[in-house]
Amino acid sequence: MAFMADMVEHAATDAANALDRAAGSDDVRRLFGDEDGLLLALRHRWVTMLAAKLDQAAYDDVPAEQARAELAAANPGLRAILDLASRRSVRVRALDRSEQQMVDYYAGPAPGGLTVA
Repeated sequence: MAFMADMVEHAATDAANALDRAAGSDDVRRLFGDEDGLLLALRHRWVTMLAAKLDQAAYDDVPAEQARAELAAANPGLRAILDLASRRSVRVRALDRSEQQMVDYYAGPAPGGLTVA
């Protein structure tokens, strides 16, 4: 956790540099196996935080997209790494759709009672 926290902190100012530095470290291989393992662990962290934020937003009657935007603003380093990771890793990019589906689920059905297929 300390390794990821340090990386996320540095990513708030320069995500590419933070990710490049981390990718070349022995800690990444030891803790995560490879760069993709690190990126997937960071992605898991984001999704866990997003789920909690969306649960609270539903309780407080806050729009799902607003809750996601607030979470991104509160975690700029993590969001910057994940945005960069989506461009670098096919495995991480494949998860972007599931994140949007989660937000859509919390947002509720489309106007007019129609659902999005």
